[in-house]
Amino acid sequence: MKLSVLDWLLLVVKAVVSALLFVFTGIGILLAMRSNWHTANWLLEIQAIWRQDTALAVVVAIVVIALWGVVVHFFYEQIVLTHLIDSVSELAPRVRDANATGLSETRMSRRLRPLATNVNGVFDAAQKAMAEEREIERSKDEMITNVSHDLRTPLTSILGYLGLIVNDEQGNLSRADMTKYATTAFDKAGQMKSLVEDLFDYTQVRQVDFKLRWAPLDLAAMLQQLAVNYELEAKNKHVVVSAVTNPNSIEMVGDPDRLARVFMNLISNALKYGDGATFVRLSAKTFPSENIAEIRVTNNGEKIPEESIKRLFDRFYRVESSRNTKTGGTGLGLAIVNGVIEAHGGTVRVESNDDLTSFIIRLPLQPEGLDDEGA
Repeated sequence: MKLSVLDWLLLVVKAVVSALLFVFTGIGILLAMRSNWHTANWLLEIQAIWRQDTALAVVVAIVVIALWGVVVHFFYEQIVLTHLIDSVSELAPRVRDANATGLSETRMSRRLRPLATNVNGVFDAAQKAMAEEREIERSKDEMITNVSHDLRTPLTSILGYLGLIVNDEQGNLSRADMTKYATTAFDKAGQMKSLVEDLFDYTQVRQVDFKLRWAPLDLAAMLQQLAVNYELEAKNKHVVVSAVTNPNSIEMVGDPDRLARVFMNLISNALKYGDGATFVRLSAKTFPSENIAEIRVTNNGEKIPEESIKRLFDRFYRVESSRNTKTGGTGLGLAIVNGVIEAHGGTVRVESNDDLTSFIIRLPLQPEGLDDEGA
């Protein structure tokens, strides 16, 4: 660590004082070793010792100089250490500052640089933890805002339409109008129910102790059945849903209900947001040597913007810029997908271009740790 002028001045003063102390100590040692003085003056006596016993004088001088060097080095290290402690102490209140930097390693002596590196590592880790804490708090606030919005909108509609019915004391509403208002309120209540269910599922998959109900399943059969289940809805949107697997039967271990929910979310998203799509294809193949099954949910609809792909699995994120109800949804579906797949020890990613958009899931056929416990 580079010292200031004041530090060097302090070090020089200490060195001079300690040098004088050691010189007089050395002189005292030499004089004490003489049983009989030949002169009455100690300076003359030292000169006599130097002439008569040069070797002894040299040894004492070397010892004194060596000890003085050790003491000066100690003083230097003490000053450096004081600066280091002060610098580390100053880091603590700066942890919350995202733009703050750690210790300057270039100003450290070579011997202290590893220590500075370690201190900076701890400082960076603390800054990262603080940033993550701020992000969690921001996400919580954003989540509360979004939930409030998504609950308030349908709730306002429900109260409005039911209010029209309840306040129709004169009986001016026709039966058709009452049915229309009640149906609309019912649909809005369904949206609220969907949001609450998604919130429940999301909080479950985010819990540390989230547990899956492991069981053997045929992935190929599941995908085929889901394609059939969505056939009518897809037909109404002029979309064809199909499933193709290789091999025709894919035996694996997982949570059937959770995985079905994953694929249902992806199919629903493709039908809702795949503008211009004419097909949704579920495909699966295995890589036995890797103990992996790869599933793709592909559609030929509108491309997902590159800047949106990185945030697709964030909770409440929607590709459309405004939080409208044109396509419905809570913005939690893909966050749930990601949580369930991670709980299975798998991964999910998105590829999107002008021709195709694919959600690609890789799952272990036999998750590690289940061999002994059983599914």
